[in-house]
Amino acid sequence: MNEEESVIISKKATRFGWIDFSINLTFSLIMIASIYLFIFFINRPTDITDWIVRFFVTIVPLLIFSSRVHKELVYMKDFITLGKQTIEYRSTPLLLTGMRVKKGEIQIRDIRKYGLSKIPRKLSLDLRKYKRKAMLVISLKDGREFFIGEYVDNDDLAEICLNIQNTYPKAKLVTNLAEDYPELAKKSKKLSAQQKSKQLDEEDEEPEGTGYRRR
Repeated sequence: MNEEESVIISKKATRFGWIDFSINLTFSLIMIASIYLFIFFINRPTDITDWIVRFFVTIVPLLIFSSRVHKELVYMKDFITLGKQTIEYRSTPLLLTGMRVKKGEIQIRDIRKYGLSKIPRKLSLDLRKYKRKAMLVISLKDGREFFIGEYVDNDDLAEICLNIQNTYPKAKLVTNLAEDYPELAKKSKKLSAQQKSKQLDEEDEEPEGTGYRRR
């Protein structure tokens, strides 16, 4: 997002569960211990085949789980920032949704539809307790889809949707926020009023004679 572009709203991640993190950490510690014991205490490898077997049994799982734990440790860096023209984001996937941290920028005028979608519970053991945890789904006009905000609170995601709606009304909001999040109904009216007030202020700032030329 360009420094010149003013930020309309920015939301950061919050932790909603520890089960996935604890499991990944436990497996990582097991892998570290297994490497130490397997390589230094048990019979040392004698040929290349033995080395290859030990590598795949210990090192590869360690790298995978260590990477996952590291990404969860820095999940607080996740955010969604809405500007006048772009949405900038950093989003850490939940368990089994992928190992790559998602980050980038979305042009608001390229959005065809957007809304909140409940994260499938099978993707995370934490979701057994947080049954209604949602993520922000954005579909672009070119067919691409973005699933972001897994660690961002539902209310914050809903507020982002309301601001997108006011920023770019042509994009279709497919979630009934007033029904799913009744407490945001008043906020939606307030945002609409602010948007109208801002438009009036911008019209008042037009150079003298602009209105006459239009007429």
